[in-house]
Amino acid sequence: MSLSPINKIAVFGDGLAGLFAVAKLAEILPDGIQLIFVESQETRQTDILFGTVTPPSTYDFLLGLGIQEPKVLTSTNTSFSLGTHYKKWGPDKRNWIQSFHRPLPVYNGVAFHHYLMRLEQVSPGNSELESYIMSVQAARRGVFAHPPEAKNIPLADVAYGYHFLPEQWCQIVSAKISDSNIERIKSDITSVARHGDKIDSVTLSNGQIIAADFFVNALGAMSKLTHPDAESLGATKVMRADNMFTAYEKIEGVCRVLTGTESGWTSTTPLQDGLDHLSITDLSAEAENSAGKNGQRSIEFSPCRLKKPWLGNCLVLGHGAAIIEPLTTAPILLLQRDIERLVELIPVSNDMRVESREYNRRFNDDYDHADLFTGAFFAAKSDSQSAYWNSPTVDCSNLKLLNKITQFESRGINVQYDYEPFSAEDWTMLHFGMGRSTERYDPLANSISEDLLNDRLSQMRTAIEIMARKMPPHHIYMAGLKKYLKDKHG
Repeated sequence: MSLSPINKIAVFGDGLAGLFAVAKLAEILPDGIQLIFVESQETRQTDILFGTVTPPSTYDFLLGLGIQEPKVLTSTNTSFSLGTHYKKWGPDKRNWIQSFHRPLPVYNGVAFHHYLMRLEQVSPGNSELESYIMSVQAARRGVFAHPPEAKNIPLADVAYGYHFLPEQWCQIVSAKISDSNIERIKSDITSVARHGDKIDSVTLSNGQIIAADFFVNALGAMSKLTHPDAESLGATKVMRADNMFTAYEKIEGVCRVLTGTESGWTSTTPLQDGLDHLSITDLSAEAENSAGKNGQRSIEFSPCRLKKPWLGNCLVLGHGAAIIEPLTTAPILLLQRDIERLVELIPVSNDMRVESREYNRRFNDDYDHADLFTGAFFAAKSDSQSAYWNSPTVDCSNLKLLNKITQFESRGINVQYDYEPFSAEDWTMLHFGMGRSTERYDPLANSISEDLLNDRLSQMRTAIEIMARKMPPHHIYMAGLKKYLKDKHG
């Protein structure tokens, strides 16, 4: 193969995945590479499957697109998020807050939760994990403040994401790339000319023919750009997402609230001007298989992913590459990681075999590991006859997942695989939330006397409670922040 440099990249799709990809590429590509953005009007309808909650890493991801937090807060109804409050979850109707938080303390080389396990029998009132997590206590009170630089107060341990609506973020990202030197074309695809795995050109409905060295396909599951022989994993279950918005005058809380149902779950997400309602239903588990209510947007989907999203000179991003049930922050988190991986492996020549092989390997690792986290929400014995709870979209018999749960229940150890998207703190909160107890704790946790340990934990709880009482309600903090930004920047 004669090598030639990459001179032109074409991105297709005007949904969140395509806009994120274009904005990122516009920031990092050298002047010698032409970037074309073909905007289709067919791709935003599935964006609700990215969910309405982002992880803390989204702050830095947006900065990498040239979009700062003040712009997001003043141009959209985005609010701050401390995580998700799960209610009536699973066969035991579990109730806990899966919050964002910096690493928990480590005493004498022993992870924090081992000390709580030690006290579980002798002092159960001091062994509740949520009492020692600042973001959980703030979430329960509906209060918020930015974590300070100082490291000696509980608020410094808080991490936060955002509650957001994908269509509003599409607007601010689109406005951002309007300032870039990008050729933008509004048109749909008529046909694709291929030679083996390679795309030679794309003919648009307006008559234009797009020839490029590298194509990014963010058009969704039915895209004509996706290779007809692309192998898909999953797609065994049909689900429905119903979405609607209810206006309110102020922000109601600082967590998404997600409640389990017999055939799936419902969630409410607090935004600056109201609540976003999202329901996910397993259609095989729904008794009447009824349609969505009036005023709702409804789409049917099958959770699945491509085995090789990068094939030849075309990379599939977004819901054409993978559709995940938005139970956690995984959909938007993995989209961010996919785009960051693209930037890291951007091809420099027409021979893309090394880059595509590495991208596909890490893509599958990421989605496999995200499936482990989702699977841990379902890995409990259930008397329910519902297909949603008995046959989830992920494999709960996965040996890696069983190993994680077994090691935690046996020894209190969080097994972490390389580059997992969810942290040890995420797993610890999930295990505690699901009511998983351990048979034994690290014996080194006995190196601190019981009196000293109880005193240290009491001080920690008291400091968190005092800080939570001082923090303003989410809506008051947001109003003050926006007034400050307006006074400062106009």
